[in-house]
Amino acid sequence: MSTRHSENSDGRAELSRRRLLSLSLAGAALGVLGVPRSAAALPGPVSKVTSSFFDVSIDQATGGVYRLSNPQDGIGTNYVMNPDIHSAFNINDSRWVGDMVFNVKKGAATTGTPIVTSLSDDIRKVTSVSGGVQVAYEGTAAHANGIKNFSLFQTYTLAGSSGNQLVWTIRLKNTSTERLEFQDIGFPLLMNAWWNGGDQKSIYEQNVGRHSFVGKDGSYIYWQRPNGVGPFLMMVPNSGTSLEFKNKARYNEGPFAEQDPSWEGVVEYFIHSKNICVERASKAAQYLPATSLVLDPGAEKTYSFTFRWAAGYADMHNVLYDAGVVDAISLPGMVVPQDTKATLAVRAKGGIQQVTGASGRNITVTSKGTRNGYNLYDLTFPALGVNYVTVTYNGGKQSVLQYHSIKPVEELVAAHATFLATKQQAKTTRGYNGAYLQWDMSRKKLITWDDYPGGGWKEWMAGGSDDLGLAPAAFLSEKNIAAPSQSEITSLDYYIEKFLLGYLQSKTSGGTRTYQVYRWFDGQDGTPKDQGVWRAYNYVHIANTYLNMYKIAKRYSQLTTRLGANEYLLMAFRTLEAMFTKIPLPTPIGDAAHDLGLMGELLYPDIIARLKEEGLTAEAQSLEGFLRSKREKIFAQEYPFASEASIDTTGFESCYTLAKMYGNTALADKVTRASLAARGMQPLWYFYGSDNRHMGESWWNLGYETQLGAWQQQDYLFSYASTTGGEFDDMMRSTYGAYVAGWANINAGQISGDAANIGAASWQFQSEKGASNYNYIPNLDGWWAWSGEADLGFWGGLKTATVNIVEDRVVGLYAYGGDVVLQNSAYVVTPKDGVRRRLALYNKGKFALEVDKAKYTRAQVSTDLRDIQITLQSVVTGRYTPEFTFRNLPAGNYRMTVNGGASRTVASDGKQLVVKLTQSLTGSGHLLRLLAA
Repeated sequence: MSTRHSENSDGRAELSRRRLLSLSLAGAALGVLGVPRSAAALPGPVSKVTSSFFDVSIDQATGGVYRLSNPQDGIGTNYVMNPDIHSAFNINDSRWVGDMVFNVKKGAATTGTPIVTSLSDDIRKVTSVSGGVQVAYEGTAAHANGIKNFSLFQTYTLAGSSGNQLVWTIRLKNTSTERLEFQDIGFPLLMNAWWNGGDQKSIYEQNVGRHSFVGKDGSYIYWQRPNGVGPFLMMVPNSGTSLEFKNKARYNEGPFAEQDPSWEGVVEYFIHSKNICVERASKAAQYLPATSLVLDPGAEKTYSFTFRWAAGYADMHNVLYDAGVVDAISLPGMVVPQDTKATLAVRAKGGIQQVTGASGRNITVTSKGTRNGYNLYDLTFPALGVNYVTVTYNGGKQSVLQYHSIKPVEELVAAHATFLATKQQAKTTRGYNGAYLQWDMSRKKLITWDDYPGGGWKEWMAGGSDDLGLAPAAFLSEKNIAAPSQSEITSLDYYIEKFLLGYLQSKTSGGTRTYQVYRWFDGQDGTPKDQGVWRAYNYVHIANTYLNMYKIAKRYSQLTTRLGANEYLLMAFRTLEAMFTKIPLPTPIGDAAHDLGLMGELLYPDIIARLKEEGLTAEAQSLEGFLRSKREKIFAQEYPFASEASIDTTGFESCYTLAKMYGNTALADKVTRASLAARGMQPLWYFYGSDNRHMGESWWNLGYETQLGAWQQQDYLFSYASTTGGEFDDMMRSTYGAYVAGWANINAGQISGDAANIGAASWQFQSEKGASNYNYIPNLDGWWAWSGEADLGFWGGLKTATVNIVEDRVVGLYAYGGDVVLQNSAYVVTPKDGVRRRLALYNKGKFALEVDKAKYTRAQVSTDLRDIQITLQSVVTGRYTPEFTFRNLPAGNYRMTVNGGASRTVASDGKQLVVKLTQSLTGSGHLLRLLAA
């Protein structure tokens, strides 16, 4: 999803921007928000806490942490916000790191009073203390919402080896004569995440992205630069401190509110949340019990957190363990298909006492012993949707993990494909005839031009183009390569004939079709009133659909397509040719075809190869020429990831594809680091593997880049990464966790139980409750009810689907996307990845196989890779001749047999072997065997 551009009636381009209103944030002191601080309160004298690991500055006037950096970091990133970075945040009621928010009820009072440190200037004192700095609030602040009746002492001190830890201690003391109930104790984390207006270098090197886990005692937060270069800053609670609630300033909620496209909105974390969770019930998700702190007169309570640096992903596990927090690893991720057991590995200082599933969900937890210091468990989740698992450790502490159970992936893929072909295709006499339109689960019907529920930009939302309308055909055609259905193929041809060729690509010049793409249906039948053809993002989805139709026509003679294979292939090329040469400049998004990464551009190597195979060498050379031009522009930039949002993961796929095509390993590495940094690793199903782009982790969850990024990361793992590298296991966990997480967007009853919506898709999950900037889209308990751009992710998911066999350092032999057992010196694999065409043994030199024109139900691979057996399943009625591609098969001669019949000798060069059967088969259950001669 990206910020959309429109053209008004006189053709001028305008980019939608949100305006920020100064409204009060819930719980804050009213009437003073937005008031600038006096000149004396501008950045001035600071108190410092320094070591070879930390450079920390606390402003003496505000008590705010204005600098937190690592002196050993060559990039010099300041992880926190300060007035020099964004002066608009320098107001009386500030929210700097170090500020705190409370709601305090005194004695017999029936309600509490909001209290904030920022309005307690008159009693604040910043002093140096042994080993650090103290910010003290003692006495009675003059402001009605300043500190009174209690004292607050915050200290920042160094600990650990050579000061490699920064400890933030919070001590409260009841100084009144009555009991105080601290209903809320929270703190903002105003980090350096104001995306700097298109300056990609600043964004990727000076800003930081947050990944948070609120899960009681096991909570933690970490921040990374978007470029993924370590170290990462981690914040963990110390013993006796936990987190239970998170609140975010939403759109229009004061000076710290989200501001599209630059700012997510300040986020506050709560140790206690009895008041705020009620106050924000409609705008913040609560899934943990709310607590409060009661202090009798003279009583005290201390909380503390420690900041530490992690060198990389593997080191994060060690930091968590060393800090006394649960280190949890879950395979295949936190979204788990019902035909798959989740493998949970946990360790903690003080030991693991038990792992339990939430009552009423029939969760099974089976201990598998210990390995490499971790307790291992198998988990099953028979109930769809959210499933809580609690880890009890170190004498009664708890960490609450969140899983999500989905139907088997293959069932979801089939159900959604059927839904698209039968319910989401418009059949009408209007110009959008044949288009795949959005489905609205709240109304259980299509969103059409003639039946539009209102809100948003109608031309985009109901127009049948761009990612919303074009991605469904890309997904449906991709699905039909692996699992063809005549009715679905007929639906695709109807779409191509009626909507694409009949409307969206109907533009001609001199009687010849130009293959330019109108942006979307604008309510005009026939020639549209809006004849803009500049939106380059549209072209690639169409080209992918044509390419897939070529593959379907080429593979399956038993099935009927309206056009011949090469006709579709040429249409794919002509569409790309039009994108590169026939978009008039200037456009509202510049020369996007050449300058920006476009979703779906992973097709380039494939289409070039197909053009050459079919003897269309001139077309192949022409496309290669366009790509060389794009390559030069992309390669010339240090961070060539810019798109329509200030920070956008949509450019990663294109940059990676070009890097691989033209041997730019450094860029492939850079893209992958950035992609990993955009994905959470914390044990929450809507953050784990989900890409965080645009404005941060609480903006869009499980969007289409979740699975598109999984494709690119997996290709990197196979093409570049060393399986013995220290980060490999975490990279694979992130990648497959992202792959499987995206399928949660397909409704099997966990989003809507209505039969009319089974097989429909949700655009994305919104982990923050309440209205978003797209508040006209109905929200079904966090899920957007409109299907939106979800199919682009599913297309990426199908491109990614593979059974990946690894030897994980923690859990040992494991099959992502399937089951594997080692018996009689052979790996026996049952695929459950949703496609059943690909298998990769990363634990055996990245040996891989791919089946074409069929699926496999079982694979048996000897540990020496000299005996491969594949049991086949037909995907068509009648005869078929499957093909097989083997990669990294040891060099030598092999005897190939089918069902033990006559053998034929094939030779592997150690890199790639493509085998086409000489005989055709019928039915399923045939056994292909490749045995070293």
